[in-house]
Amino acid sequence: MFRRDPEVASLGITVRSVSPGSVDLEWIIDHRFLNSHGIQHGGFTFLLADTALAYCCASLGRSSVTRTAEIAFLSGVPAGARLIARAEVRAISGRTTICDVRVTGEDNALYAEFRGHAVTTATSSTQ
Repeated sequence: MFRRDPEVASLGITVRSVSPGSVDLEWIIDHRFLNSHGIQHGGFTFLLADTALAYCCASLGRSSVTRTAEIAFLSGVPAGARLIARAEVRAISGRTTICDVRVTGEDNALYAEFRGHAVTTATSSTQ
């Protein structure tokens, strides 16, 4: 899926690990992603978490799109931070997959908690 997602790669987001029902993404934040407060814009934090949700669903062979998602921003992300988004499946019911994503720093500082509900659009073993 990462190979078919050039915009994510162009931002510098990388895949650290993947296992069925779990994925870790990493992103080093630079000045391009900061808001007027000098911290990462919340939309970029959401983008990272939402990408982790999609890749987590794909790790199960479920091509999915986000139906709903909620994020709680807990702390501002400074420039230079190495973010880790760890997504884990919490439940699957029919075409719906629920994942929780924790966005932390490499020092385990918690920046955001995200819960996403994804709906499966197709199933394939070639994800």
